[in-house]
Amino acid sequence: MMTKIVHVQSVLPYEISMALKAKTGESSVKEAISKAIYHFIKCQNSDEDKRKNT
Repeated sequence: MMTKIVHVQSVLPYEISMALKAKTGESSVKEAISKAIYHFIKCQNSDEDKRKNT
């Protein structure tokens, strides 16, 4: 199976990008955004699973 990769771009205020780096513990904005997105998706999936089980 081949994984498709998409390049994304966004504009964020400097303060938000620095806060995201601090919160994720990453040294680059790129890695901080990636980590945040994967965390968000994981939490969303977890929330949906909880709703299905109730």
